[in-house]
Amino acid sequence: MMMRFVWNILVSLSLLVLLMSCGGAKEQYPPVDGDAVPMQYSSLLSIVESEGCTVVDIANPWSEGVMQRYVLVPSAAELPANLPAGVLLRTPLDNVILFSGVHAGLLGELGAGNAIKGVCDVQYIYCDAVADGLAAGSIVDCGSSLDVSMEQVAVASPDAAFVLPYENGGYGKLEKVNFPLIECADYMEISPLACAEWVRFYGRLLGKAAVADSIYDAVCDEYDVLRRVASKGWPRPKLLCELRSSSAWYVPAGGSTMGRMYADAGADYLFSHCSGSGSVPLSFELVLERAADADVWLVKYNSEVDKTYSSLLDEYEGYSHFRPFTEKNIFVCNTREKRLFEDRTFHPERMLKELVALFHPHLLPGYELRYYERMHQ
Repeated sequence: MMMRFVWNILVSLSLLVLLMSCGGAKEQYPPVDGDAVPMQYSSLLSIVESEGCTVVDIANPWSEGVMQRYVLVPSAAELPANLPAGVLLRTPLDNVILFSGVHAGLLGELGAGNAIKGVCDVQYIYCDAVADGLAAGSIVDCGSSLDVSMEQVAVASPDAAFVLPYENGGYGKLEKVNFPLIECADYMEISPLACAEWVRFYGRLLGKAAVADSIYDAVCDEYDVLRRVASKGWPRPKLLCELRSSSAWYVPAGGSTMGRMYADAGADYLFSHCSGSGSVPLSFELVLERAADADVWLVKYNSEVDKTYSSLLDEYEGYSHFRPFTEKNIFVCNTREKRLFEDRTFHPERMLKELVALFHPHLLPGYELRYYERMHQ
């Protein structure tokens, strides 16, 4: 009896360890036969046109394996006999909820703006079509993305919701809904054109594959032209960006989307040596030591009140030690008024053109800045 008891304990412990090691893991899917859609830059997307369906795998940005697999089947078609495992989506999606304003403008550009039936965090969505829909009642305000109103979600009656995945994060109340969650990991790509390539996935969700592919091809062509133009710019201005936030100054790493774009635009980005693909927290002293003699300073902020040199000094006296402050060479973008984030994600060529004109005005004569402007006194 004693041996059997010990054996049962060992088996139970083994099962517990196994369950703990697998906790939260996504299902790993087998390969699918079909024609792969060539991805030019994205490292997270895989699209395969299979028999009777389109299979889209999204790689896990934080670990190995597939974060999610979507199986797209036209609504008018019967389900294939050998339907691959994954989240089934009947396309085109007609009713969606958006958790990010970045995707609102894109759906409009694809000709699928009418599919937007609900949005979260309306205070951060600067899209005229969405504002009009909210006013007319055709689009529902679903509350905060951190505390979704399930009553309003029910009113929107979505086919799917476009959500933003985070490492070790969940979706709260939405995890219990009976409609699919589209995990929009486009922001986790590490190059501007890789992020923009997600338009091809979204186009297939909305029945606009040809339109999406055409948009992306045009984006790549113009980006490459601008990158070649920027390569002729000399000297390369020494670049500082962003502001101190509380106890840290967050700067884009050299391998991040913006770090790469600064290089493509012909800047000597002073923190390109920082490893990683996101933002890096640095002390004020370290930033000052490296960037006190910068040529240009770019600042993004979201506020009802414009930043000025005086207000910047009121925020933190230490800013006065940087050369762009004393020489009045700070350029600011109030994202409450300018569509920088919306355009930068799926139209990085627009942002690149802005930066090239800002760093090397002689290369793009006649260009008028659309996102940034010189900071006022």
